[in-house]
Amino acid sequence: MQKMSIFRSPTPASMQSMCMPRSMSAKVAFTNTQVHFLAANSPSVRVGSGMALKCSSSDTAQIDSIASSGEHGRDNGGGIDYRKGVKSLLESAPHLQKLPSEFVLQLDQSPMDAAGGSDIPTIDLSGLDGSPERKASTIKAIGDACEEWGFFRVKNHGIDDKVIAEMLEVIEEFFGLSLEEKMKYYSEDVLSPIRYGTSLNTPLAHKLHWRDYLRHYGHPFPENIFQLWPDNPPQYRNVAKAYLVEIWKLTMKLGGAISQSLGLEEEYFEKSLGEGVQILACNYYPPCPEPNKTLGLAAHSDHGGLTILMENGVEGLQIKHAGTWVSVHDVPSTFVVNVGDYLEILSNGKYKSIEHRATVNQHKTRISVAVGHGPEMSTIVKPATPLAKETDQYRAVTYKDYVKLQQSITSRGKNALEKLKI
Repeated sequence: MQKMSIFRSPTPASMQSMCMPRSMSAKVAFTNTQVHFLAANSPSVRVGSGMALKCSSSDTAQIDSIASSGEHGRDNGGGIDYRKGVKSLLESAPHLQKLPSEFVLQLDQSPMDAAGGSDIPTIDLSGLDGSPERKASTIKAIGDACEEWGFFRVKNHGIDDKVIAEMLEVIEEFFGLSLEEKMKYYSEDVLSPIRYGTSLNTPLAHKLHWRDYLRHYGHPFPENIFQLWPDNPPQYRNVAKAYLVEIWKLTMKLGGAISQSLGLEEEYFEKSLGEGVQILACNYYPPCPEPNKTLGLAAHSDHGGLTILMENGVEGLQIKHAGTWVSVHDVPSTFVVNVGDYLEILSNGKYKSIEHRATVNQHKTRISVAVGHGPEMSTIVKPATPLAKETDQYRAVTYKDYVKLQQSITSRGKNALEKLKI
């Protein structure tokens, strides 16, 4: 059985096209509750400053790298194009012993020095299906974890080990594909329905991070978006959909308990999402020659309501608790759940989204799969009406605008949420 637990360039973000089979390009427009797919014939699509994808009749992608200056993803003058990703860098320099300066971050202390003594709370979700007394106790435990930690681990969650193992396997296979195959999904648009990339999500200039990623939308699975998902590995679409369906069910179950812990009706969280937006983020962190000098992903909070994370048995998640970075242990057959910015606003500040980051190591590849859940893009994000006070703590904003802000900025932490505080 698989072990699991938790978890480019300096140009403005803009709608970019993606290379589609049979010489079709794609872009996305959000209209009310739906994500719509617009297609137009185009033999060659520009997908990022200095990077072109050309679709041939055989549906293969050809990468044309154009050297220029800048920190994120540009040629460094030595013939290395970092936009191709960390895995590509290591394949071109398999005996790399020194971290390239583009990845060296200004850190207060080595990520390897984080505390590891305490751990996040563990919740047995079978309690939600138990006696009224046990259910009430479990709901209280979830509420306490949201308020005191912003993170908790769940066991007895009801998702079959086979579904989990197949998801991890297909993600590993995807990152093992050729660069040309993966670059079919490259985009600098933070709202693109599918993106392959490296480092942080923003296309703006920033110090590089030791990560490659694949992101795409899940629930409610509109057919035109589902058809954009990778078709290589061949089983990817079916496996990923089966996994995301189960994760959505788990999230709604947790949302019901969290709603009740806030004194709201059980369906409040789910109803607040409307049709909802589910975003899958698959992260690939290969071995790093100097892991004490960089990060896989900088400190940040999540923009959604709840995020469900798992990993491949290699630890790397750290959270900020009481002002100290704490390493989260790997516990097989569990997920880690964290409060996002949307839930912090919905609870009017009672439950806090927590900064967390991904560290890397020198010997093992870490793969994490994070699934975020937020409301429809047109939703006005604001505190739940029963929890609203005379003076709310946050300015109202559409979820689409907040996602775009949070995903685009280079300053991490909770800077996007801070901009909404009154």
